[in-house]
Amino acid sequence: MQKTELLVTFFLLQSKENVNRTIREIAAETGVSVGSVHSVLSKLTEQGYIVESGDRRLLRKRANLIERWAHGYADGVKNKLLINRFTFLTPQVREQWQDILLPSNCHWGGEPAAALLDAYIQPGEWEVYVPDNANALITTGRMIPAPQGEIFVYKQFWPGDEMPLLVVYADLLATEDDRCREAAERLKPQI
Repeated sequence: MQKTELLVTFFLLQSKENVNRTIREIAAETGVSVGSVHSVLSKLTEQGYIVESGDRRLLRKRANLIERWAHGYADGVKNKLLINRFTFLTPQVREQWQDILLPSNCHWGGEPAAALLDAYIQPGEWEVYVPDNANALITTGRMIPAPQGEIFVYKQFWPGDEMPLLVVYADLLATEDDRCREAAERLKPQI
């Protein structure tokens, strides 16, 4: 998937109502051109993911589209969103990472997000999504910038103040770790 296809597909998967928004509305919400939105919708229809009969519907292949999006995101876009790396101030802070109050609009991703949602796994890798830059994380007093740090900080690409489960799912699959895949499968029914 190309970046525009990933952005439009992500938007469609966030809500069943989104598939019936006008092309202009989808373009405005995703920041993708009208022509590109039209092209992505046509491609998804051609591939059998969308049916148009008066209105548009995502078909039963939604689970396949989720998988396709997750792999496309991990393989094509995620690395381009990396803006910095941080480290925990001390090993004790790492042990108590869940007590860190992240600034508003910053979100744990991947393993930490899954651990907070389900407690099925304990993080071995840390990911944080921020709206603009990573400097806000310094205000926690618990982490500092470090070129080789264990906390990977990514730029948030979605609108809104919540961490989408679809991104957590994709982050978990991207690790190619068996325990993370199990955690992803536990989250999948909620997407």
